[in-house]
Amino acid sequence: RHDRRTRLQRNEHLHKAWEDQLPALVDQYLIWRHGHDPAMQVDEGLCHVFHVDSIGVFTFTERLAVTQRQDELSNAALIRAGLLGCSPIQPVVAVRLECLELYHQLQRRQSSFSVQAMVKVLCALQNISYKRHLRNQFAAAFDVYLSIKRRIRIALCQMLDRNGLAWRLSQACPSCTFKLAGEVVLSPARLHNMDGNFSAKRLDGSGSADPRTFESDYFIPIADVDRFKNNSRKNPKSGATAGSTCSSNWSAAAKVFEEDKICVFEQTGIFLLAC
Repeated sequence: RHDRRTRLQRNEHLHKAWEDQLPALVDQYLIWRHGHDPAMQVDEGLCHVFHVDSIGVFTFTERLAVTQRQDELSNAALIRAGLLGCSPIQPVVAVRLECLELYHQLQRRQSSFSVQAMVKVLCALQNISYKRHLRNQFAAAFDVYLSIKRRIRIALCQMLDRNGLAWRLSQACPSCTFKLAGEVVLSPARLHNMDGNFSAKRLDGSGSADPRTFESDYFIPIADVDRFKNNSRKNPKSGATAGSTCSSNWSAAAKVFEEDKICVFEQTGIFLLAC
């Protein structure tokens, strides 16, 4: 049957299905990662067994049997077995959690190491020909794995009272924010470097098939930033009346004076501040 839904509609249904499962998947992942499941012993007569193809670092297992309890999500049953499915409903392919964690740590140390490169490595280790759908399956499982890790980190930060609006700014740099008794006051006290990443611009409307917003305490919402975009004009500094050709000669700043023109590029919002 031909699927008449748009890509945006398909993605919305997919993300909604995963979002509804995340609380249960987080709980099951913590049980698998840190402890023994007290309900491990159940009546096998009340269980359902389904099969998936399991992808590991060095092994590929076809039709691996997975036991599913009554009223248990299929992906929760997979996590209990150390796997994570590539689809939210009726998964037929699953990736081992150790394999996902390996790629997670590799990407943290080398961000340019792509999903495609990882899947090609796995195919080489298991003597399997690479196909594009393998990359899509691994990417789907990895996205959900990162969502589980983020949910755990958010809950941990809430327990440690590290979730305030200004916590990241005031506590993230110990050498700058923590002072010893009698410590000499430096001048300036802190040094910051900022970059607007103007070269990272993109066409307005690109990426419209995925409307999700990445939640992180490193980012300030665009709506909060836009409240101050005209402050410099409303409250000019005293004495700053001398004309300057710097803004008109600098192509990145010239856009400020061309707001009445049609712009095809969207501001990325990537404005890095480093201490």
